[in-house]
Amino acid sequence: MDQKTLLLWLATLLCWGVSPVLEKLGLRRVDPIVGLFTRTFAAFLGISFVVFFTSGYEKLKILTLKDFFYLALSGLMAGFLGMYFYFSLLKSHQASQIVPLTATYPLVASLLAILILKESLTLNKLLGTFLIVIGIYLLFKNN
Repeated sequence: MDQKTLLLWLATLLCWGVSPVLEKLGLRRVDPIVGLFTRTFAAFLGISFVVFFTSGYEKLKILTLKDFFYLALSGLMAGFLGMYFYFSLLKSHQASQIVPLTATYPLVASLLAILILKESLTLNKLLGTFLIVIGIYLLFKNN
């Protein structure tokens, strides 16, 4: 793993690791839809700043209608519906259980990548999937 990849990975882990704790704190007295609106609005402001105050807006020119459709649908699925369901779970359950449980979405993504994108099914992918399932079982055993 090169240094840039390592730093991006660590930054992702830090951001995604801190975020659920902040979300749980923010959802204490707030309805999940209000929390999601606030989170999404803040993300929109950050993205807007980067796109419009850097050369990012130039890159919007290559966006096709098909690209826009797939990315918009992804935003609705993950950015709205998935986050709303996640916030609803996070508000009413322990973050230490909900975060790992919802982090099993790679199982669905891997299956769909194999079926739709025709990606290969390897022994490592099967073993990784098995370990995820075992992890879910252990996380909820006796709870």
